[in-house]
Amino acid sequence: MRNWIHNLANNEDIVLSTKIQLARNLKLVPFPNKLDYMKARENAELIYEVLNDTIYSEDMTLYKLWENDKKDYEDCIEKHLINKNLLDNSEKGAFIVNKNETISIMINEGEHIKIQCITAGLNLEEAFNSANIIDDNIESKLEYAFNENLGYLMESPKNIGTGLEASIDIHLPALTMNNEIDKISKTFDRLGMSIKSIYNYDSEKYGNIYRISNKSSLGIKEHEIIGTLKGVVLNVISEEKRAKEVLLSKNKYEVENKVYRAYAILQSAVLLDEKEAIELLSDIRLGVELNLLNIENGKINQLLVMIKNSSIENYIGRPLNIREINYERANLVKRILI
Repeated sequence: MRNWIHNLANNEDIVLSTKIQLARNLKLVPFPNKLDYMKARENAELIYEVLNDTIYSEDMTLYKLWENDKKDYEDCIEKHLINKNLLDNSEKGAFIVNKNETISIMINEGEHIKIQCITAGLNLEEAFNSANIIDDNIESKLEYAFNENLGYLMESPKNIGTGLEASIDIHLPALTMNNEIDKISKTFDRLGMSIKSIYNYDSEKYGNIYRISNKSSLGIKEHEIIGTLKGVVLNVISEEKRAKEVLLSKNKYEVENKVYRAYAILQSAVLLDEKEAIELLSDIRLGVELNLLNIENGKINQLLVMIKNSSIENYIGRPLNIREINYERANLVKRILI
């Protein structure tokens, strides 16, 4: 699998990443919220040993959240390797990552095990096959909590059944400008899918990047979930392409102005706040998709991971006030993008 951050996709590829997540719990072991922290930590070591014994092709590293400050791992949220729930459960939480950062297994996040395979572009089958191999390897050594009628048993009702959550992150600037996202959301709802903005501030959505995923896995087979998701994503890609064509035909100068103005600001800004930087990077990505700018998508992805306030502090290596963060962010963007 290809790391999504450093992906050298073609300009028209608006799908940033695909993620497959398989949730599992161990038989006769209390769910993580009922588990004392010593037993939870033992589980992390046990699962790591199983993976080392069964997956010889991957160089895996175990990170124990209780051993370091939470801030040390906030970058991993932006890389999609872990989520905030795991970070909030740092007394029990751990995760295992391969060298290429395309595999991440969260431990004691909400369920005992969440196997995650993350790859660039729209590659649901590849990511699912990789996750399935890891799942089989773990199950060859450890027994899962499973019910013949319900499927895999979970603490969260959403995950009961196959325990599969499939998602893709996609850039939809034209459909956003045309106010089409709410209409798409209602259609998805009927299909058991959801579309949500990645970036939100005080209920305001920004950045034009959305996550499309299945809402439930109970009573639905894995291949059905993946097939439905792939179908709706391909349809959205077609709609976004048509919306871009209309946008260019009717508002060519305005679109070019938006793209080149964003590039000029990022090229010369001395201070950049987080929200503005993400919005401007979306405009830059739009310019790349329309062949107005010649910039690698990998550079834009890299910046999305690095420009959060906490990530800037980690990058610099010391606490910063907001003015210093905005200054360092502007420098970082210029260093990577320009």
